[in-house]
Amino acid sequence: MENNSDHTEHLSPISVQEVDVDFLPIVYEIIRSVERDFHDTTAKARESQDCSLKVLELQKRLDIARSQIKRLPGIEFNKQDQLKQFDILQTQLRLKRELLQKYRNMCSFETSFK
Repeated sequence: MENNSDHTEHLSPISVQEVDVDFLPIVYEIIRSVERDFHDTTAKARESQDCSLKVLELQKRLDIARSQIKRLPGIEFNKQDQLKQFDILQTQLRLKRELLQKYRNMCSFETSFK
């Protein structure tokens, strides 16, 4: 059987907006079902089973979110590498802006073809 983490590494990268991290409704349902006080043992057993299913659903969603997060671009870099890359990109941006400003301030050349 193939390891799930190996499988997700070969998939294409995704954006942060595509990561599904909407866990609050399930967590709320689990908390509500745990807080209920049932006097009937059959209702208590049924609610316990429903709660177990909700916990399994939450676990499944968490696993999906983990696999999606592993597909985010740049996630393999540690904080220092990310900061270094950020500094490099900031320097490139500054230099390009300076070049653009320099070219804007240059005299325009007129070319005439005869």
